[in-house]
Amino acid sequence: MPRVTVQLPAVLAPMTSGARTFEVEGATVREALADLVRSAPALGMHLFDEGGGVRRYVACFHNEEYLSASEALSRALAEGDRITILNSIAGGAGGAGG
Repeated sequence: MPRVTVQLPAVLAPMTSGARTFEVEGATVREALADLVRSAPALGMHLFDEGGGVRRYVACFHNEEYLSASEALSRALAEGDRITILNSIAGGAGGAGG
């Protein structure tokens, strides 16, 4: 089983006692993230929706390549790959002076 690195955004660090980088195992992104959630269960509700897919506000990168929601979890991994998770930010005042 390939060992890969998962990098999390600072906003998720409170769910992992401050840790943001993890070494996990998985043949696919889904398996690697499942391994991560086994060690930090609170992450599950922040990464996955009720249907088991990646939440729409979670951006997933594989070795710096953005993965669409439809391909993210099925992407095959190789030893030493890196998965980076980012949370989308939405909202705001809508412009200057708003």
